[in-house]
Amino acid sequence: MANSMKSNNAAIAVMQQMLQERCIAEPTFAIKMANPSKSMEGAVNHLCRTIQKSGLCVVDDKTVENILMDYFDEANIEDGGTPINCNIVVSKPELTEEDKAELKEQAMEQFKQEQLRELRRQSQPKAQPKPTATAPKAGAEIDSIPNLFDEL
Repeated sequence: MANSMKSNNAAIAVMQQMLQERCIAEPTFAIKMANPSKSMEGAVNHLCRTIQKSGLCVVDDKTVENILMDYFDEANIEDGGTPINCNIVVSKPELTEEDKAELKEQAMEQFKQEQLRELRRQSQPKAQPKPTATAPKAGAEIDSIPNLFDEL
């Protein structure tokens, strides 16, 4: 489970935070979590197996919390053996109007900087190709014939 958990560290951190908040709100739950036969890996396995059995692909945070709590509450639920290979994704909370305004301002500033860079790049003089003198090839005739009467 350790290998598959690495790709889900953000989700597992959120789950641990959920459980810690539950322990604070309900101290008896902390005792259940301290059970040596239970582990976070087992809880994640139980979560993945339960969701897989349900046939769902997406569940909300309350469902996740309930499944995790069920794992720690019920003494007869075990780790389940071989871990399930799955990806767990945490959705971001809704942004406040203030956050949206700040992100919009940052995007506008970034856009302005990109436009300035592009204008500067376009206004720079383009490098002129260096003229190369071409000497006549060996054995080629010279186009002009010298004349004694021409001025030098």
